[in-house]
Amino acid sequence: MKIDHVHLVFLLLLTLITTGCESEKIEKFDTGNLPENISFNNDIKPIFENQCKSCHFGGTSPNLSPSEAYLNLTSGGYLNVEKPEESEFYVIITTGNMAQYATDSDRAYILKWIKQGASDN
Repeated sequence: MKIDHVHLVFLLLLTLITTGCESEKIEKFDTGNLPENISFNNDIKPIFENQCKSCHFGGTSPNLSPSEAYLNLTSGGYLNVEKPEESEFYVIITTGNMAQYATDSDRAYILKWIKQGASDN
């Protein structure tokens, strides 16, 4: 069967359009395998210590140092407990420029913490 050039170009363009575009969709990570209650002090602060301290411990906003992180996240408008997946902080670590520094596990813990009300516990 012989395919003419017009059909070949059309198929090529269709392939490029459907596979070459990356969606800005925010992934929802499975939070089912995490502890029942997420602790800011025991679960979230260590993420900041391991992933964020080189830039966000006083140098780059938000300051995520242990003594400042909770205040900066809550007063800076980074968290939305009504719509956790739309929290600016979650969006930044999921699809934004900080996505490369957070693991899927980090994102799952942070999302569950926000869903639980983002308590300073």
